[in-house]
Amino acid sequence: MPTIDDIARELGISSATVSRALNGSRLVGAELRKEVATAAKRLGYEKRSIRRHRGRAILSVKLVLPRHAEPERALFYDFAALVEGLRRGFTQCGLNLLCEVNSPDFEPYPHKKGGDIDAFVFAFQRPTQQTLKAVREHGTPFVVLNRAIPGLPCVASDNAAGMLDLLDHLRAKMPEIRPRFVGIAGLGQVQEERLDGFEQACAKRGVAFDRVKDCVEFPDIASIQTEGVAAAAKGANVLVCVNDIIGTVVLSELDRLGVAVPGTIAVTGFDDSPVRRLSRPLLTTVSLPVEELARYAATRLQAEIIENKAPAALLRVTGHLIGGDSTP
Repeated sequence: MPTIDDIARELGISSATVSRALNGSRLVGAELRKEVATAAKRLGYEKRSIRRHRGRAILSVKLVLPRHAEPERALFYDFAALVEGLRRGFTQCGLNLLCEVNSPDFEPYPHKKGGDIDAFVFAFQRPTQQTLKAVREHGTPFVVLNRAIPGLPCVASDNAAGMLDLLDHLRAKMPEIRPRFVGIAGLGQVQEERLDGFEQACAKRGVAFDRVKDCVEFPDIASIQTEGVAAAAKGANVLVCVNDIIGTVVLSELDRLGVAVPGTIAVTGFDDSPVRRLSRPLLTTVSLPVEELARYAATRLQAEIIENKAPAALLRVTGHLIGGDSTP
């Protein structure tokens, strides 16, 4: 059966232009729409009609999730909240959600039928250039979730605002703050944004912080052990951990050392991830609003697919402080 790619080759135009023409996009003039329709009829192309159920369109959206070598990375967020947010965001239509795991040989269109997928959501990862090229050639709307990538439609957490909230919480409870930022290698943009945000917050509030001297980065989670945590805590009275997983491990090692939390040293996390419920004492953290991020992403995709709106630029979503027992 002919596809939009066949029509594009026939007319010497892009697949994205054919897709827009067949869907009545205002970005394509009436004359070209007529030319595309004529070529489609000549080739025997049958447009996949949007399925209807109780008067609602049903869209097929592919959610692409990252594959991590470290199994603990799966504890960063609640998958159910991610799915629920996407479903809540598509208010004008039903959702057929297809989930795939990214890999070096990932193909957005394994069956070579771009019309089968109405949109993509790339969650917690940056899509490869090859993937972006294929998606753009097919003219399929997409959103990148929890990443801020120039030139791509993204919905991301406001990490800087979260770090400022954490610092203000600490300042309200502690007369003096001597912080140390604790991270791990491989977190990439998220860790950089949170470190930048904490540095900016300290500068804004007049708290001494040197991002070279006062930042400790472990190679991986397994390497966060008693000796390294003791070195990180030396001279500090606050350990600001890049996320809740790191915070939970740090709390465990401080307990081994016999260091009182928060009496001797306070500890904070970030994300309000599922693993936080296992921390003792309970971590003070900032929520990563996964459901809200997903809902905004779905709303943007819906506007692009149904209302023919242009892709929106970066949107930052602010989480909220969640107090725990690891800070005064």
